[in-house]
Amino acid sequence: MDETMKYWWKLRDDFTEFLRQKGYSKSSLIHYHGQIDFLIRFANARNYRFYAPSIGQEFLEAESRLMDWAPKSLVLKATVIRRLDEYQDHKKYTFARLRCFYICPEQFQDKLEEFLDTLKAAGLKEITIKSYRTKLTHMLQFFSEKGIESWDGVNISVLQEAFNQSENKALFLSYAKRFFGFLSRTGVVKADYSGILPPIRQPHHTPSVYTDEEINAMLSSVDTETAFGMRDYAILLLALLLGMRSSDIRLLCIEDIDFEKKTISYIQFKTGVGQTLRLLPEIENAIQNYLTSGRPISNDPHVFLTYRGTPLTRSSVSLIAGKYFRAAGIDFNGRHHGSHALRMTFASQLVAEQTPLEVVSKLLGHDDEGAISHYVALSTEGLRTCSLPAPAATGKFAAYLMGKE
Repeated sequence: MDETMKYWWKLRDDFTEFLRQKGYSKSSLIHYHGQIDFLIRFANARNYRFYAPSIGQEFLEAESRLMDWAPKSLVLKATVIRRLDEYQDHKKYTFARLRCFYICPEQFQDKLEEFLDTLKAAGLKEITIKSYRTKLTHMLQFFSEKGIESWDGVNISVLQEAFNQSENKALFLSYAKRFFGFLSRTGVVKADYSGILPPIRQPHHTPSVYTDEEINAMLSSVDTETAFGMRDYAILLLALLLGMRSSDIRLLCIEDIDFEKKTISYIQFKTGVGQTLRLLPEIENAIQNYLTSGRPISNDPHVFLTYRGTPLTRSSVSLIAGKYFRAAGIDFNGRHHGSHALRMTFASQLVAEQTPLEVVSKLLGHDDEGAISHYVALSTEGLRTCSLPAPAATGKFAAYLMGKE
């Protein structure tokens, strides 16, 4: 038996016995035993040899992203980890770790749900509604921490303070305006306080791209001998060599891949438009390697799965890309370092090779050429062919350069 697994099973059994001696009921012991089993699977997938509170925290955050758990379920999971921490280190832990779940304060819950229902009625996608839920719950948690116990206590001052402490002010402004518009129309608050928030000007950013040397370094940092490495390597290649969006990579199903015809066909999550791409040999090898040697046993139709055999969450693909950018020691120099940067690198390479814009647009799944025309600026060598010689200096300027004036 593997020594690492011996350690984890002994930890589980000793912890369960500890709880039994504390007088825990049979049903509680079954619950704790099951959650520790999930923790062991999580740790084994990441090659963790020993337990530490940081691993428990990482496990909880992974669990919160994997499924749309009810707040009560998340609290129960967190309690298991907290008790395990206490058992191992013989000291008390606070419940600060639960903040990552963004549980809405009870005094604001009903109106938040009513607002989210209006978004559903307006036809917004579920993923967008989830984003509203998370961001607005974070804001409402801030209100609660300031001692506000009802909507009557919400005012311009506390909203301004919440805005000032937000990390993404443009997103906060967008969500707050729609939410407070609803609250004011339904008479929950006296006025639409979001009107006092300052407008945010979004600067136009040049897409983040990376050199061949940086990309090779990132790919080389992937340990393809592990199950996670096999999965991650295939994911990175799909973004880098085909320019697939992170949402389409995580939602890619096995039936979308035709290994005989060497194609990948799917409906784009963002646009709802069908897309067919060529299954390149290196991508095919990476996917086949993962499917046969790294993928958990599961009936789930998605190609890429978590350690629990469940589909990836919407942030997983970008987190995977960022992980290997950092592992390779690449200097970001202000550039983004998620999966979108790989997509942009793919696009810029096509433009640099003088691929027609309509072809680039098709490969990226855009509806029009204008969406990707700004990538032309990334082709340095191509721009050099368009440069004009500087005109010769004349008149007073020429005299100035000659030191005569």
